Amino acid sequence: MLFINVFLLFLVATDAWVFPKACITPGNNDFPVPCCPLYNGTPCGSGDNRGSCLSLSLSRSEEPIDVSLDDRHLFPAFYFSTICQCKDNFGGINCGGCAHNRYGDNCEFIRDLVREEIRQKSETEQKRYMVWLNFCKKKTDPDYYILRAGDRLRTSTFEFMEASYYDVWSYSHYYATKPFINNTRENSLINFAYGSTGFLTWHRKSLLYLESQMQKCLKDPTFALAYYDWQSDEDCAICNNDFVGDSDDQGYLHPHSAFSEWTMTCADFDYPATYCLMSNTICQRPKIRRQPGGEVGSAKATRSDVEYCLSLPNVDTYPYNRNSVGSARNCIEGYINAMMSQYFGGTMSEVPIATHDPLFPLYQTFLDKIFEVYLVSWGLTKSSYPDNNIYGHGAYDCITPFAQCTRNREMFVPSSTFGFHYSIYGNF
Repeated sequence: MLFINVFLLFLVATDAWVFPKACITPGNNDFPVPCCPLYNGTPCGSGDNRGSCLSLSLSRSEEPIDVSLDDRHLFPAFYFSTICQCKDNFGGINCGGCAHNRYGDNCEFIRDLVREEIRQKSETEQKRYMVWLNFCKKKTDPDYYILRAGDRLRTSTFEFMEASYYDVWSYSHYYATKPFINNTRENSLINFAYGSTGFLTWHRKSLLYLESQMQKCLKDPTFALAYYDWQSDEDCAICNNDFVGDSDDQGYLHPHSAFSEWTMTCADFDYPATYCLMSNTICQRPKIRRQPGGEVGSAKATRSDVEYCLSLPNVDTYPYNRNSVGSARNCIEGYINAMMSQYFGGTMSEVPIATHDPLFPLYQTFLDKIFEVYLVSWGLTKSSYPDNNIYGHGAYDCITPFAQCTRNREMFVPSSTFGFHYSIYGNF
């Protein structure tokens, strides 16, 4: 095992992202570059004992056997020679903020936010939630870029671009789910977010980041994500213009929906050697599509499917991939019974860009609730994380592409650790 040369604290600093503007100079692609921004006059707030500036001269994980020439291999050391690692309850690219849902002068307090089922909210709250999603889809994130590259293997083609709070979050999903590059060839069998144990931990971390993005965008630290409990519905009960939008025969959203004008970054995702191909003009980018039940071979998961997943005693099983038998992770991910993302069709069925449908975070947050129920009911702890040696999915692998290291096993704790809990809806 190769680790960076300073011990890493196990933290959940959810707003330390992949391409911080404080460390990136557009047009200068001579990586790696130092990335220890000042807080109160010292790097990473070290003078206030908030964090320290760490060298990233070595890999932070086990050397991959079958991966080479992939910038995520040594992430974030490919881009940064140094980076802040925050202490205790602190967070942010310079450790000047608090870790997720913490507050106070020393971030000593933690909130207890409630993630509700979207239909539990009042009509006014439902509409406000949809307005907020739409607002943060359009408002530019002042702190982070996304990356476009004509050739992932040539930094001379790298271009760092402005994006909205929501699109910066969406980019993380796209970036993590791009195929591994092995000697310039695509390996689509696994990625950093799907197909193995890390599916549960990557998406939990990702949702924490989206919640933080929304809180910053709205300047409201009490914002909490909502979820859509689809298990007892005959079809998609919120695929109408009061919620995430109705769709026509081609899958495009009704013009009366607030989301009908949503376009996708990185829509040309089927080019493994590139990053985020798209038009410079937002209005020329493809719009999202959705076709519940319209995909060939799609099937809707049910309450009995969820109960079956929850009944499996092993969170994951060898070989820790889509062929794992008796694996709760494989079941929740959808490879045993029915994958709901395929049922919803359209954009949701295209994994790298699925996040661009506003239905995705509602859907994925419900999967996280299922994981939470499983974790608590079976008494899982950090030590319960399987002995998985798949690159990026190991217990001690850092969740990519978060710049500050959070190990996969650190997500195997109750949601209260992160300052939220799930509501009860329909006796679940």
